[in-house]
Parts: sequence; structure tokens; C-alpha cells
Amino acid sequence: MRPPYCFLLIGLLLLCSTQTIAFAQSGTYQTIPESLRGYWQFKADNVSDWNGPLIGENFVENYYVVFYAEQIKQEADGSYFFHLRNQKGDTTEFRITPTGNDAATIWYKGWKEPKNCIRKQVPDHTEPLTPLTLPDRVYQKWVKGLSGKVIYEFTRDGKLLYDGKTWDILSAGYFLNKEYRLLVKSGESYKLLYLSFPLPKTMNVAAELQNEKVSPIASHPEIYAFAGCWINQATGDWRIGFFEDFAVYQCQFWDYESINTQKNQTTIILKNGTEQLKVRLTRKDETSCTLSVGKEKAQTYVLCNDKYLPDYPVADTTPFVDNGYQTDSVTLIGYLRNLPSTRPFEVDVPDMITNNEEEYTTEIDSLGRFTLRFPVLNSHNVFIDWGRTTICTSVEPGETYFLYVDFADKKKLVMGEKARILNELLAHEGLSEYIGYDEGEKMENMEYLQKTQDIIRHKSEYRAKMLNDHPLLSHKFRYYTEQEIRYNAARDLMQRRFSVDRNKQEHLQPKFMSYVDSALYPRPVEPYTLLRDYGSFLRDYVGYITDIAPASSNRLTVTPQKMEMLYLKFERDGKIQLSQEEKDALHAFSNFEQEIEKMKAANTADSLTMAAYNKKMEPSIKTIQSLVGRDEIFNDYMMGNLLANSINRTLAIIDSLQMDEKLKEILKANCYYEMLQQTHKELPDSLINKFKAEVSNPSLQAYVLNQQGIYEEISHKAIEYPESLMPNEPLAEITDGEQLFRKIIEPYKGKVVYLDVWGTWCGPCKDMMQYAGSAKKLFEGKDVIFLYLCNHSSDKSWKNIIKEYGLTGKIAVHYNLPDEQQRAIEKFLQVRSFPTYMLIDKEGNIVNRDAPRPNRENDLLNAVYKLLEK
Repeated sequence: MRPPYCFLLIGLLLLCSTQTIAFAQSGTYQTIPESLRGYWQFKADNVSDWNGPLIGENFVENYYVVFYAEQIKQEADGSYFFHLRNQKGDTTEFRITPTGNDAATIWYKGWKEPKNCIRKQVPDHTEPLTPLTLPDRVYQKWVKGLSGKVIYEFTRDGKLLYDGKTWDILSAGYFLNKEYRLLVKSGESYKLLYLSFPLPKTMNVAAELQNEKVSPIASHPEIYAFAGCWINQATGDWRIGFFEDFAVYQCQFWDYESINTQKNQTTIILKNGTEQLKVRLTRKDETSCTLSVGKEKAQTYVLCNDKYLPDYPVADTTPFVDNGYQTDSVTLIGYLRNLPSTRPFEVDVPDMITNNEEEYTTEIDSLGRFTLRFPVLNSHNVFIDWGRTTICTSVEPGETYFLYVDFADKKKLVMGEKARILNELLAHEGLSEYIGYDEGEKMENMEYLQKTQDIIRHKSEYRAKMLNDHPLLSHKFRYYTEQEIRYNAARDLMQRRFSVDRNKQEHLQPKFMSYVDSALYPRPVEPYTLLRDYGSFLRDYVGYITDIAPASSNRLTVTPQKMEMLYLKFERDGKIQLSQEEKDALHAFSNFEQEIEKMKAANTADSLTMAAYNKKMEPSIKTIQSLVGRDEIFNDYMMGNLLANSINRTLAIIDSLQMDEKLKEILKANCYYEMLQQTHKELPDSLINKFKAEVSNPSLQAYVLNQQGIYEEISHKAIEYPESLMPNEPLAEITDGEQLFRKIIEPYKGKVVYLDVWGTWCGPCKDMMQYAGSAKKLFEGKDVIFLYLCNHSSDKSWKNIIKEYGLTGKIAVHYNLPDEQQRAIEKFLQVRSFPTYMLIDKEGNIVNRDAPRPNRENDLLNAVYKLLEK
């Protein structure tokens, strides 16, 4: 069983010898024999799991909680049976059976089997401390929230003032270099405390499966008289915030230069660099004051004690900004109080051009503050600090916002000129109703449509009641929530495109698409970037139209005459230099078809004559094959034409749809960007010129042209550690898949092989490549090989991705086998999807055909180490 709080570390500290710990005698609880006291430890799966109790003079610890001995009974077999009760009145039973010197078995009520334990003087992974040698930062007064009330005070004489009592610190230690553990005693009561410091000015205190975050008392304790977030009563805006170490005003941090209180009026001088600001505050009562900043007139302010801002008192009919899709930036500044973790702050921006959620991060300082500036194309849906702050909202280009989050109070407020919509979305959540994935998989399309329409109705009714109850909600809120309901449904409906088999030319039912075309496709959300779900819907809508459009041949045929003309042009353009032998071979091949036709006309094209002529052409054919394989100039030409055919088909579909030119340009930019991402190499100049003619918006052009530049740079970049790229020649004669596999892994006997079967065309494969570097670091200096087998990929794209993601190194091996050999080895390996990861043991046996992916570091670490230890 794992603890419910991740910051509770495992095991309890007993620093002294089990024979010398001194516990006060108690008249209330049973005294436990000295022979049983101490820290009893069993083997846990992980060092962070609870691994045994501390037994004291009158208590037995169980999963971090102190239970006192109400009854103790020694049984005939030498075991001791306990009835235990904690301070909350919870009871349990416990048995300890000594089995030798400092050895015993223990059992708690609810356990199926007892566990073998040994007694330790100092628990594993613990640095012993004394009550007087705690870190300096512990020895101060600690307050909770902005109340100014002292909760904990540690003194240098080994005392703790807490809960109106004085506690003696009996023992202390530092566990795993990240948590201080204390055993304290007051009268008959004992308590186990776990102290950690997620931030320099935040202490987390865990005890009895409860935890709280506290802060050092402010250097200006008078700040607590007016600490908090103050709202302008007339406008409803959060204008100013006072915290222990700084104030917040106009989305900026300000230091306290002086605080002067006379009677009920306080004058605060704030400083930001060389700028000074005078704030005058007169308290009316506990929750209101008159306040003026600088030369402005004093106004009434109210203290925000709720999780969110209250309803704004005035109407607001302004629409979202639409800047015509010109890249701008948003600045988000913030203060995260009582942080649960110190990972970087993150904003994800869904991007209609890249089809990704672009991630922007910044570090959080020691006080919990951050500043992050990120680009947006227009008014934009963003996801703020998902998994920790977890805010889905919309921001406008060119704006600055200040975000305040208190994780202890679950308070979330936003400051800024355009912050109203963010605060309203935080305070007024819509109805959460959806069709689960498994449920949807069982539904027919028309049943899914009916269920979706029901959900739209339920959400709309809930929204209508909300608007009735809160009549001053802004126009932006009304528009955003209406469109959110529409396109949440539209997104899910168009995902049904994957429920039909395009190979069988199946279509979604006419009634299904009629609803989409009439209720969801027209009147799109504007700006188009305002909701991620709109972009997802449109991508699948266009994808479905493409799926059902008549198939077009994407084959490209080049005659021998055309091939000769192309190579001669390549030479004239300075792209290649041909030898006379190569020119002769091209010319001979160019005449190949004409000679065959002459034979047919003369009725001499019998099998013997044809065989003789083919034999005569063999040297020329081999020369041409060598020429084509020498570089990729001909293949690039062919690929460029194939890409042009593919793009032209998609562009024709986009042009056939009823939408404005701005939206068409977004879709076309996405088309070219996706082509770059699929090939992972630069597009031919002809396609780039075509793109510039199709897309005139400079911000949209920049997406494709910047990515084009990146791949041009990568193409000219040398491969680091080229020894990782293995030649195919030694394998050329092997056609059997198993023999190929055995030959490839033969040099790595005695090592664990982590196999990655991937392709340059495979999006999920490339997504995993970003984790490859950190995965390799896990096994530096170990007998581990990362083996990559690439499926159906051009040599240039293969090398470009290897360079782009830095996939070479001493423990990395890459193969790009010819298609026939790759198919054979994949058939032997039973590869059914891409990417596929496998683990091969030191003897060359495939032991895991579904190995953890590189992003699952802990799982991969455990799986590989098990094989290394065999």
C-alpha cells in the first residue's frame, strides 16, 4: 500500500540505540516492554514505500500514524498482541513475534500474512541529526495563509511550539536528502512530523496523514492587517494584492519600501526598480476599505475571500479581438502560492497550422513567481499549467495577464485589462457531460448523433440557467460558452469518420452529415483560434471530405527518354557531374524502347533475341542503378512531383469548400507544414514558390518558411558519431527475416538490446524520439544497446531525423534496410504497429514484444535493469 500523500516519506526515524531511548512513563496507556521498542523494518518494493513501524514507550506507529497501546497481551508462543487506538479514536490490532536477536514478524489487522522485520538503530537512507542541528531555516515562526497566525515555532533548545503546547524534539533525521523527520513529545502524546521545503519560503508539514503548507512570518508583520487580494467595488476588477514579501499592482511585482500605520489609515510605499508608488488604505471593516494608488481618487475596495472573483457589477459587450491572424504575443506573469511541485510553469497553445499543442515553459522562482511570454496567432484558446494549475481559457493578442493561484485555498484570480473573461470562465464552469470512449465504441453512428444532440441540449439548458442566474456575465463569456458547446460536439461527431472503412468506400450516413453541415459547419467560431475544438473539428471535416473524394492516381511514370533529359538538365544546372560512361548508359537506355519497337515491327522480337538484347543492356542498367543510388537527386525529383500531386489534390478540396479566404489560407499553410513534417526534409523550390502564391499572410508563411529553413540546415549538418549508422552491404544476400535479425544483433551478445521499429513517415514514432536522449542517459556505462530499424524511408529523411533528434551515440545503432529486407524482419518480429518497442536479453532472446516507450522512464528503467541483473 502506498501513502496517499506523495510528500510523506517512508519509514520513521529512531536515532538512538533501541536499548537507550528514554520515554516518559504513562499512566493512561500501556507501557510497551523495552525489548520491543525501536524501528522495525521489512523489505518494501520501493524506498518510498512505508516499510515498518516505530514502537515507542506506549505507542506503535502504523502507516505514519501514532496508535497508543490500550491493551497488551503476551501469548504462549512469545508473541505480543496489541489493541491500539489513535487520537481520532480509530482502532486497530497489532502483533509482534520476536524470532531472534533484533528480528521479529509483525502483523496488523487486515494483513493476510505477517512480515519479517529486523530492528535498526537508524533507518535506511537516513542521515542522523540531533534536535539542535536542524537546518537554520527551520528555526523560525511559521504562519499559515495570510492570517499572520503562528502555527509552528521551532526553537534552538530542541523545542517545538505547536497547538498551544510545548513539544520536546526527541529525535530527528534527514531522509533521502529531501525530508526531515521528527519524533516529538508533549506530556503523554507523541507525534511524528515530516518537514519538506518545496520552495525556500514554504515548509510542508505532514503528520497523521494530514498536511499543511506554512510560510515564514513576514519581515513586516504589519502587512497581515491588510494582506490579500482587493477588488475595486465599482468595476469588479482585481486591482491590487498584498502578500508577505511583495505586492502586485498593474500585473507587476512591487517591493515594500515602507509601511506606516496611524490609527486606521496605512500608507504603503511600493518600489519597482526606480519607480515608487504610494498606496493609502483605510480599513472600514474586515472585508472592505477605501484605497487610492498614486494620485488617483480613493475608491471602495472589497477583499476577495472566495476561490474566484465575484460577478462583475457592470455589463460588458466588447467582442474578442480579431487581429487578422498576425502573430503577436501574450505575457503571463504570476504567483503560485503553496506550490505542490516545483516543475517549470507551462502553457500549451493549440496550433491550427502545426496540429500540435505548442508548449512554452518558464522556471518558477524561490517565492513561487514566474513570467512567461508566448506567441499567439489571434485571440487564442490556451491550457495553463495542466495537471497542476489546470486552467482552460482564452487570451487575446498583445495583452498582459497576472495569475494568482493559492493551492492551499484553491483560489484562482486573474488581473489585467482583459482579465474579465478569464475570471468568469474560472468562476462559472459549464456542465460536464460526454460520451466515454468505450461507450462510444459500442454505438452506431446515428445512435451517437442522437446522444450527442441530447448532450448539446442538456449543456445548453444548464448554460441558459447560469446566464439567467448571473445576468451580467460578459458578451465574451456568452459567445465563448455557446461556441464551446457547439464545437465540443462537432469535434466528437467528426471523429466518427474513423468508424467507417474507407477501403470499402463506406460513408457516414446522409442524415449524420446533414446535421453536421447545417448545424455545425456554418457560422464558425471567430477568431478560428478561439477554441481548440474548432480546429480539431475542421481538421477531421476536411479529412473526411478528402477520404470520400474520388481517388486520384498518385503514380508518376518517367520514360527512359525523360530520364536522360532530366540528368542532362541536372548537369547543366550544376547539380551533378556525369561521367562519359554514365551519359552513354543513359543514352543507350533512352533508345531501349525504340529498339524494342523496331524488333517488334521487323517480327524479330522472339524470346532469344529479346534475351540477347537485355543481356547487352545489363552494363548500362547497372551504371544507371549506380547513378541513381549515388545521390538522391533523381529520387528527390520524383518525390517532389509526388508531393506536388498530393498537395494539389488537397488544395483543390480546400478551394471547393465554402469558407473565407483567411480560413483557406490557414488550411493551406497547414497542408504544406504537414508535408514538411511527414518528409522531414526541405520541399523543392517549385513547391515553396507555389506555397507563396497560395498563402499571402506573412505570419502563416513564416510557419512553413521557418520549418523549410530548419530542414535545409539539418540537411547540410554532419551526423555526430556516424559509426551509429550501419551499412547494409554485409546483409545484402540475406532474405530470411530471422537470419537478418540474428545477424544484426550478433555483435551485441552479452548486452540488453532495446529495439525501436519506426518510420520517418510515422508521427507517433517521431513524438517518442524527443525522449530518446534522456532514455539513453539512464543506461550510460551499462551493457545496453539502442537498436533502431527504420521502415520504408528515404535515406535523406532517415538521416535528417537522426540528426534532428540527436539519435546517434556509442550505444545507438541504426539500420535503414531495403524494403524487402525490412518487411522480412518485421514479419519475423511480428510488428503490427509503429512504433514498436521490444527488449532482447543478453542471449539474444526476445523477452518483451511490448516494451515500455522511451517516455515511460521508470517502467523502462525497471524492465531493462531486470535483464541486466540476470
